[in-house]
Parts: sequence; structure tokens; C-alpha cells
Amino acid sequence: AHATRSARRRMSQAVRMCEAMRLGPASGAVAALASAALVAELSAGGGAAAIFFEGRQALPLPDRLALYIAALVLPLALATAVWSLRRGRQRQDGKSAVAAVSEPCTGTVAGQSRAGSSCSSRPSPVGRRLFPGTSSRWVASSQFGRLAQLLSLTEEEASCLEHRVKAVHAALWEDQGCRRSMEARPSSVGESETSGGSSSSSSSFGSGSNGAMEPQLHEPIDDYVVARFLLAAKNDQTKATNNLKNYVAWRQGLPGVVSPPDGWLNSAAILLPFEDRYGRPVVVIRARFLSSGDSDLFEQGFCATLDAVIGHLLSRRARGDALENNPLDQYIVWIDTSGAGMRNFSLPFVKTMQRLATMRYAERVAKMYILFPGVFVRGLWRTVKGLLLERTQKNIQMVAEGEVPLVLRDLLGPGAQDLLPPELGGVARPWPSPEEALTLEDKAGTLAANAWRLLGAAPSWDVALQPQDPASAISGLAPEGRAAARSRAARNGHCTKCWDWLAHLLQMRV
Repeated sequence: AHATRSARRRMSQAVRMCEAMRLGPASGAVAALASAALVAELSAGGGAAAIFFEGRQALPLPDRLALYIAALVLPLALATAVWSLRRGRQRQDGKSAVAAVSEPCTGTVAGQSRAGSSCSSRPSPVGRRLFPGTSSRWVASSQFGRLAQLLSLTEEEASCLEHRVKAVHAALWEDQGCRRSMEARPSSVGESETSGGSSSSSSSFGSGSNGAMEPQLHEPIDDYVVARFLLAAKNDQTKATNNLKNYVAWRQGLPGVVSPPDGWLNSAAILLPFEDRYGRPVVVIRARFLSSGDSDLFEQGFCATLDAVIGHLLSRRARGDALENNPLDQYIVWIDTSGAGMRNFSLPFVKTMQRLATMRYAERVAKMYILFPGVFVRGLWRTVKGLLLERTQKNIQMVAEGEVPLVLRDLLGPGAQDLLPPELGGVARPWPSPEEALTLEDKAGTLAANAWRLLGAAPSWDVALQPQDPASAISGLAPEGRAAARSRAARNGHCTKCWDWLAHLLQMRV
């Protein structure tokens, strides 16, 4: 009787909890919580009473087996309840995000979802940070098969790709907020103008057919971008349209490129040093320098890094490079797990990366390589592997310690030895630790530094070091960099300004 009353009380508590979380009393989470509470009360109450009064050994075999089964079922039921709650909350977040993008855009993203960062609505302190002006690429009807092959679509999905892409473009063009900063898709793309499955619009961005287009706050929303958003939305046409509207509104609210915060740069955890042999920028995540901290800071820094990737690729296209080996404008990721542990793992950071990969930077990652995986990393991979799509599983490769130099050299092609640091099997200068990183190249990588300077998003302390001005070697650094420089100079017994100027001069010559 006591167990029944307690279970009913827990059921009512679960119903109120789910209603407060807007999951609804009919949600599966209620049933899971109720069953968990019932099993907990019956197994704990009945089992404790049986052990207390009769003793475990005095119980008959069937009762003893029932007690053991109850002890095994209880953790499973509780785990099911937790999973149901998280699943329901994720669905609620998705509904909130869809509701947010359906509101009109007034310069900032109205109805921002709970996961929005400080960079989502923060005004730019230096005006608009624009992407390089490039033209849209349109795919001819006969070339949609090649685009579907690049996206690894099934035959059924490939047959509907052209219709869905055109439908999304039509829906975006009807939205006044999107129309201000994108080009209309031509009704027909001439086969004679097609080259490699794409056709560049004759009008440059900013002088489209409507005559009132804004400067390029984002990359052109062409057939390739729409196809990537469709793939990220699992070919859900409505969801892809909403995500694209949300993306355009987010860019208009910034406006333009995300600037890297100093806190992100000082960690030196993520670098963008070079491209691979296929023209894909390489994002290196040094997991041992990550720390579970401010999620907003992580989101802004990660968005700034990916904007550097986009800016670098768009600048190459603006110079006339077709990037035939990278038509989807993707990048690859190296996750260096050496020296990392539980203190460097953050579930909110993982969720942030997953959300950004779906709603803002859709299908930008071509492949992910996990370097030096230890026991912890392999165990974590076996746990989450079954939850991922088969396509996602194929894009993640574990690289053992003995295979790292061979795999990375194959990815980079000729000259890999001169690009890779010694810890990855090369002869280049080692990548500095956060304490040793002074310049923007040290903190974020050469490609990222050059891209941010081109986009006007580089931090204010990033100034060119002039050989005739030794003081600029320190005055142009962030406060943390100046303190580290003075500390090293004091240890080495040299004049701070002259020694640091000489060190930077040698580094630039190398």
C-alpha cells in the first residue's frame, strides 16, 4: 500500500514536471518516469522488506530471482526516463527554433532560441564585415545527378533533389528579408554555360536583377548551399527553408562575419593552418587545450573560425579559382586527442557544434580524423557510434598513433613534411602552446589570420610588426601576450623589446 501511494505521488510529480517543461502530459517521458517510479518503489520497498524480515538466503529461489531482476530493471528504467526527458526537450527546442525563424526579420534575429550566443545579436563595433563578392553557381538540370553523387544521396533522394532545390529557392525569394541579400535562381540554366555541373551568374553579387541587393553579408545562397542545407535537414524541404531563413537573418543581425573573441584566441585550442591536397581547409582541434567553460564564448569563437574557412574559400573563388576538387566548399577536421581527458570533454560544446552544423554551417565538414585515440576516446566512440547516421559514421575515422604520419602525409600530398609539426610526423616549427602563442598566426593558424584580416574581423591588437620599431613587437600583442613575452625575456636575461622584436623577425623570415 505504501509503495502504491508513493508511486502515485511520483507519477503526479512527473506529470507536473513535464507540463512545466512543455512536454505535455501525454508525452512518452511521463510514462517512462511513472514506470521508473513504480519500479523503484516496488523493488526498493518490497526488496528491503523481504531482506529485512526473512533474509536474502531464506528467500525461495523464485523470490530471490525476482529481487535480482528488479535490481537490474531499476537502472534501465531510470536511464529510459532520462533519455525520454532529453528527447522531449530536444523536440521542444526544435519547435522553438522553427517558430523563431518564422518571425519577421528586423535587423536582428527575432525570437532567438535558448542556445543563441552573445554574437547572435551583438552589433558590430567596426561596421559591416563583408565576405568577398562572388557570383552564385547554378546547376543545370542534367548535372543534378553529379551534385547528388557529391552529397552521397540515394537514388530516391537524388530523383527529388532538383525539385526540392528549386522549391527552396522559390520560398526564399518570397521572403523580403532574404530577397535583399540573394539572387533569384534563373528559370533555366543553359547547358552551354555549364562547367563541371555549375554555372556562374553573369551579374556579380550586389547588382542582381532586383537592383537593391545588400553587400555580401554571407556566401551566395546558390544551388550548392541549398543542397547542403537540404542534406543537413534530412531532405525535409520545410526545415531546410526555415534554417536558411534563420541563417540569412542571423547574418543580417550581426551584420556579416563573426569576429574572434580574445578569450577564444588565447586558448589556442583550434587552429586553421593550411589546406589539404583537395583544397579543403584543415581545422585542427587540440583537445588538451579545451576546457568546459563559457558556452557563448565557445560558440562565438567556433563561428569565427568557420567564417574564416568560408572567407578563405570565397576569396579563392573571387580570384578565379574554381576549386573543382572542393565544389561544396567543405573543410576537414583533425582532432588531436593526445593528453586530453574528461576535463577537456564538454557535452554542451558538442551539442553546440552539432546545432551549428545543422542550422548555420550545414554539411561543411567533409571528413573528421580523430588522432591518437586512447582508451577513453575509443570507449566514447563505441558508445555514440550507434546513435549516428551511417553517412556520419563513414565520415569519422580513428587514426592510431603509428598511422598518424602516413595518413596526414597522404591527405596533404607533396610538401606535407614542411607543413606538419614534429608531433605529427613533419619537420615544420611546432605549433605553440597557449602560453607561447603571441601572434594571430600562433593563436589561430595562418589561414585563419589571413582570412580575418581580409574580412576586417581581425582583433584590434593584431598589427603588422615593423622592423624599425622594436616596441611594436610587444605593443601590438594582447595583454596576455605581452606578459608572456616579458616573462620569457626576463628568464633569458635579454632586453624585452629588442629580444621579442628579433624573435618575431626571425619567425617572419622562416
